[in-house]
Amino acid sequence: MAANQSGADVHPAQGGSGAAVPWPSSSRGWLTVVIFFVTAILSYTDRLIFSLLVDPVRNSLGISDFQVGLAQGTSFAIIYALAGLPAGRLADIANRRNLLLIGIIIWSTGTVICGLATGMASLIAARVFVAAGEAILAPTAISMISDLFPQERRGRPMAVFLSGMNVGSGLAIVIGGGVLTLAQSGAFNSLGGGHVTPWRTTLVLIGLLGFPVLALLLLIREPQRRASQSQWKRPFRVVLNEMWGRWRRLLPIFVALAALAAVDFALISWTPTLLLRDFSASAWEVSNGFGLVVLICGFLGTVVGGFAADRLFIRGGNPLRLRFAAVLGLSGGLSLIFLTIATAGYVVALSGFWLFVSAVATICGIATAQDIVPDDARGLCISFISMGNISLGLGVGASLPGALTSGMIVRISGLSWAIAVATAPLALIAALLLGASNRTPRGH
Repeated sequence: MAANQSGADVHPAQGGSGAAVPWPSSSRGWLTVVIFFVTAILSYTDRLIFSLLVDPVRNSLGISDFQVGLAQGTSFAIIYALAGLPAGRLADIANRRNLLLIGIIIWSTGTVICGLATGMASLIAARVFVAAGEAILAPTAISMISDLFPQERRGRPMAVFLSGMNVGSGLAIVIGGGVLTLAQSGAFNSLGGGHVTPWRTTLVLIGLLGFPVLALLLLIREPQRRASQSQWKRPFRVVLNEMWGRWRRLLPIFVALAALAAVDFALISWTPTLLLRDFSASAWEVSNGFGLVVLICGFLGTVVGGFAADRLFIRGGNPLRLRFAAVLGLSGGLSLIFLTIATAGYVVALSGFWLFVSAVATICGIATAQDIVPDDARGLCISFISMGNISLGLGVGASLPGALTSGMIVRISGLSWAIAVATAPLALIAALLLGASNRTPRGH
């Protein structure tokens, strides 16, 4: 009752005949979540493996930091954004398990093709495939989780799924560093006749990991949708109009989540290069230091965020969730200012602290947005969030530090200053927007 009196949005669970649909068993729900967790790890490993390969790719293909940023960030973001809305709509009307199978095939193939790139054009073309496939994951998975768990128990399974993305962010560095080190030592020379450069071997092997995951997805069954049959079949225009009627509550959350993601991607994409370039760390040291910190802090943040989202909902509903997330964004943003004077160890620690608080705040924001939208717009809602996270997050966050050091906007001397200038203001903007969303009247 406390949640309902505090700004929560409750949607009845009805089947096609109007009768209540029983919730699936807990074991079935959690098996699905665990498989989604593994799939999310794969997705983010493929997406972010470039963060450890910036200098090898740049030197091999003869391109600049800015061009690498375009390949790993901006080009990916554009295609992800374009594919996001169709993927979200399909997640609301089509078989989501089969849709996800197609997505994995597309993005894994794209990662393999990245390893075969011969120049900037072919590298961007390969990233297009990765982006198009990965745009399918979040809306299908979150939509299915919403049909597997009731509202008051939804925070934790969402957190476990999203923690796979954080684990994937770390494993992209840990696994990538390990594979790159082995490739540099010549361990895979027999596979390519000894002529394949280490960064190419790394991308091809990481891409091939996607195909065994397809077998796991075959264990999942499509859950019955919570929306009534008439609601589920509503025209796209009607669903969009209903979401538009709630824009005052949704838009600040969407933009805040995108700003949080921009900081995440900037740190994950450029901190390894900062450690390699300015502190003379080896790829193995970065993978076992920064990579493990990203993995552990991101995972703990999403798990804590899931429990926090459920407890905060019970105590004070969505307004309390948003206030808590705003405080976290503010504290994390202020800490990033100290990147400019930090030693290598403190750079890793500050990045880890941010990734933890960002993960908690993100879970609270996503859980709140899912409560606001109608049942047949949950996949679409996640697509809007993903579009913002990728277009602003990966598109701007992953590209901005490189643009600053290359003088594309304002030349900033030193990668640590570029990262701090790119991230701290975005974190503070996220905190302000979460606070503004919390003050929006519930009727809007």
